[in-house]
Amino acid sequence: MNKRLIFSTVATVGYMALIFWLSSLPGNLPPEIEVLEVPRTLVHVGEYAILGFLMDLVAMGISSKASKSIFYSSVFSSVYGVTDEIHQHFVPTRCFDIHDMYADTIGGILGAVSLTILLTLTGRKTSAGQTEGTH
Repeated sequence: MNKRLIFSTVATVGYMALIFWLSSLPGNLPPEIEVLEVPRTLVHVGEYAILGFLMDLVAMGISSKASKSIFYSSVFSSVYGVTDEIHQHFVPTRCFDIHDMYADTIGGILGAVSLTILLTLTGRKTSAGQTEGTH
């Protein structure tokens, strides 16, 4: 396993742990975010865009095609969003919210796609050692 894949996997798992911890806190948003008056849906999209981006880094280290890495990272970040909403159902003052789940899914897809676009625009490797367009 190469160092980039190990690093991206550790970063992804660490970020997932952070999401889990934040979801374990009673209340809707940490006070610092509530002060900024950021809509909750936007917070979910941003939070899961980061997760989709990180998961796509992992998927690109495994998959030979950018389209597969986007698909898998989008699916896995969406599934994690569903499990996060289920987890919140058991946290005092929190609940399962289907709108949050949709926002999580949209964010995960946006994060995965944005990584591929960023790497393509900069001419960097997008999957398993290949540059986009060489598949």
